[in-house]
Amino acid sequence: MDHGQAETLPCPFCSFTDSDAYFLAQHVELCHPENGHSPFIADQEGSSEALDGEAGAGEYIDCPRGCGEVVLAADLPSHLNLHVAEDIAFEDEEAEVRQLEETPAEYQDDFDRAIEHSDGGSSLRLHKGLSKDRHRQGPSGKQGYHENTSLSTVHGGNAKRLGRAELGPHAHEKQMPSWLRKMLENGANIIRINRIGSNGMLERHEAIENETPGVVPVLIQLCQQDKSVQRAFFCSEKVRHVFKMRMEGGFCGYRNIQMLISHVQDAKRPGHEHFPGRLPTILRLQDLIEQAWDMGFNSSGRVETGGIRGTRKYIGTPEAQALFQSLGIKCEANAFHETKQLRAYDALLINVAEYFRQGVSLEGNDKVLKTDLPPIYLQHPGHSLTIIGFEVREDGTANLLVFDPMFRTSPAIQRLIGTSIRPSANPARLMRAYRRGTSYLRKFKAFETLKLSPIDESVNK
Repeated sequence: MDHGQAETLPCPFCSFTDSDAYFLAQHVELCHPENGHSPFIADQEGSSEALDGEAGAGEYIDCPRGCGEVVLAADLPSHLNLHVAEDIAFEDEEAEVRQLEETPAEYQDDFDRAIEHSDGGSSLRLHKGLSKDRHRQGPSGKQGYHENTSLSTVHGGNAKRLGRAELGPHAHEKQMPSWLRKMLENGANIIRINRIGSNGMLERHEAIENETPGVVPVLIQLCQQDKSVQRAFFCSEKVRHVFKMRMEGGFCGYRNIQMLISHVQDAKRPGHEHFPGRLPTILRLQDLIEQAWDMGFNSSGRVETGGIRGTRKYIGTPEAQALFQSLGIKCEANAFHETKQLRAYDALLINVAEYFRQGVSLEGNDKVLKTDLPPIYLQHPGHSLTIIGFEVREDGTANLLVFDPMFRTSPAIQRLIGTSIRPSANPARLMRAYRRGTSYLRKFKAFETLKLSPIDESVNK
């Protein structure tokens, strides 16, 4: 139990806390510099779009670390805290493996663990399209805390144009910059990785630079070793961690759609024939969403966004839903809100737990339960993630296990793919990037999920 009771250290200047002294020191150095000139306060000129003047939208600032993100001024401390996490490297001994290590590709950004306690929200909207044509469940029983959402087939209706608060700093742009469009057209680079095969021979593998297959089996092993975990559930191993390319900006919604598509491809689910070859690019996904609107699926989104083709406007759950439904891929969207009886994040955790429990038998004593269930698209007001699992801790708390498209797979995890992990590795530290607990979730008053329909009602292991 000593393992799970690490002392929480407070920042002397703000409400930030962490159990890692080095991480806290990095936070203080970056967020509270001695000269008193905080990087959070932008010059009057601000970023290129900070002076758009739309009432209530807040001020957007270019990230001073040069990652390409444009964030709300109020959210910059959170964003910079994530960069602090990105800078911290794991010790070599934490990546020990039984098999010979692979020679990984060069990754310029080493994200070793994400932070579960960043302050404030973000500018990504919780898309208002899902507020239309909803069917609320009965007031009693398990369904009372959330709404199932159905497709909107109205063409406009009462929908109105949204602004920067919902669509982000580029809400009114006609076209993205030509350099960015070209980068998205080209997609991520193909890289080559050398690995020692089961026959002891050196094998060369090709991979996409911003896609990492094989992460879920690594996390399963780490959860098995983590003494703070009482029980954990995982989705299908056939899903890739897809993350943003350097300088691409806020396309997290598209990257999460790509993660769901990677499962459709790799698991050969119904509809996989729509996605031959590589994952569809962001520009191709925009075409598919516009095509879905033309077909009448959640078409109020076109009125609300003014169209998304060739732009950097944020998208949300209704666009993901429209895309999959228009291709005949069955899915279900749910919305979770605060009620007098239940907080939104509790409702979300209950729903996700029920989802994973349907995929396994609970009669055994297995600590980690593997399923063939699809991953889940998760949207909150500020960001979107892909849920790949759920865990209950020994202290009774629960975590979502996620792939975050904002950050790349760490080299520490990369080295463990396809290996048997020694118990000497520090599983809790390696898992931190993938955990989102109540300290993260409680900041948000609403959530949306999109689940691809399981192929079978009962799936084992």
